Amino acid sequence: MANAKAISGHIQKRLASQKRDGVAAVEATEWLIEAGLLREDRQPHSRLLTLLREGKIKGAYQFPNKRWVVVNSSLFPDGIQRVVPMKEAAKVLKISEKSLRRFTKEEEIRALDFGPTPPLFLEEELRRFRAEVLDPSYELDFVKNFKKGQMDFDKLKRQLYYLRSDIRLIVERIEELIRLLE
Repeated sequence: MANAKAISGHIQKRLASQKRDGVAAVEATEWLIEAGLLREDRQPHSRLLTLLREGKIKGAYQFPNKRWVVVNSSLFPDGIQRVVPMKEAAKVLKISEKSLRRFTKEEEIRALDFGPTPPLFLEEELRRFRAEVLDPSYELDFVKNFKKGQMDFDKLKRQLYYLRSDIRLIVERIEELIRLLE
């Protein structure tokens, strides 16, 4: 088995070449077997996990659900502070998961790329998105613009779409509460 420095370096090079934010430990194990840095025996994954637990792999991060990932250290030199899954992110932003996926596709909010795993979001990115994108879009200023003769119907449609998705979310929560109270 190769030393921890060679393993860590190979994972970081691969992340940089694929322009990814990080990789799950299972996928990193596959990369290391392909490169010949880990032997393909009964439990190659456990050898990598041991190195991750010992802190010998650069950019190692363990999620609260105990899963390990290796983070691209060039993108996150200080490591990842707090990562939020899709469902929790939608609740924090008070929008539907569908809206959050659309914002991610439109690149208005950045989701972390860990390969085939569901999207994850940095907590700081959610705060920025809430302050810069969502809060200003909720200000229904079409009355002021109408008086000035500057009616932007696309912006109005977008604002109404956000309001509609929030109303749906509120209705779902009220229905949930009613079911619990019955």
